[in-house]
Amino acid sequence: MSEEVKILCLETSSSKCSVAMIFGNKQLSSQSEIIQNHAEVIMSMIEGICKQSGVELAQLDAIAISDGPGSYTGLRIGTSTAKGICYALNIPLIAISTLKALAYASLKVCDSELLWPMIDARRMEVYQGIYNRHLELISPISSTILTDLDFKPILIEDKTVSLCGDGAVKASEILGYEDLHILPEAQHLCQLAIEGYKARDFVDLERYEPFYLKSANITVAVK
Repeated sequence: MSEEVKILCLETSSSKCSVAMIFGNKQLSSQSEIIQNHAEVIMSMIEGICKQSGVELAQLDAIAISDGPGSYTGLRIGTSTAKGICYALNIPLIAISTLKALAYASLKVCDSELLWPMIDARRMEVYQGIYNRHLELISPISSTILTDLDFKPILIEDKTVSLCGDGAVKASEILGYEDLHILPEAQHLCQLAIEGYKARDFVDLERYEPFYLKSANITVAVK
């Protein structure tokens, strides 16, 4: 694989929308403020990162997206945007677990044996999974209530553990583990995207859907 491979990365699983570009040995990223609708900013952010990097959309080799779990609407918008560009340019799509990307980012800043990324699912609920330092998932990804008495897995009691993700703030107080304050960002996808590209780990554009974990929280207006 050429060292000059160019991959656009999109992170839309949380309340912030971010994009990043990795090309050769360079990496650039951009992030929005908290927004209600990712669709309002994502294309302008993509145009901005392309201009900043000097890489045109037509020059891309692939697109990588955060696969979830996370915001149903955010993931849907990121997926439709990525698919549209991939179809138009006839390039592959790489899907990277949001939790795995958080664990990968944590490797650089801590020596803990286990990495526990958590995505805020509102109230006291989080989407979570536990990884070792080889980024192997050792506890199934699940939707969990932090206050459940049986929540803390026995398998981690004799290990050093660090938390990350936007659900780690409330979990840190309950579980007593360090919060690394690492949030979902497109820049965390970049190196994993390169590895996926080398391995040709591409998703089927026609059939791919992000890992929502839970269905959309849709309410009906009361007349």
